[in-house]
Amino acid sequence: MRHVARAGALRRRSGSIPAVGNLLGLIGELRRLSRTVTVPLERDLKRAGCPALETFEVLREIDQSGDVDLRSVDLQTRLAIPRYRMSRLIDRLEKVGYVERQRGASGARGHVIVITDAGRRASREASSVLLAAVRRFFYK
Repeated sequence: MRHVARAGALRRRSGSIPAVGNLLGLIGELRRLSRTVTVPLERDLKRAGCPALETFEVLREIDQSGDVDLRSVDLQTRLAIPRYRMSRLIDRLEKVGYVERQRGASGARGHVIVITDAGRRASREASSVLLAAVRRFFYK
């Protein structure tokens, strides 16, 4: 939490944009804060035998899309994951049976990504682990 307070200290009293050096420092602080949060979450997921955090995010996004068909490019955009990484991630998820590629509606380009029952179970299990970890991390 002290990282967040330090980030706020980078703003000038006048409300103007901070100097370049301060902006670069802010980027470093955000990356450190991200690692501070994600490392324990990843550890807890691994210990519980759940998919990695990025995998969970993809499964959750697909599951919560409801009736909206999502293509790989839609997931890339929504989750800010580069195309090459998303493609490999979808391949791995399909290989373990968490998702399936299905032909899109007539005239649609490419495949839509559909979550399987196994993917839903994995997502629910990971969600429980993450909620417990977040409670521990933020509400000690």
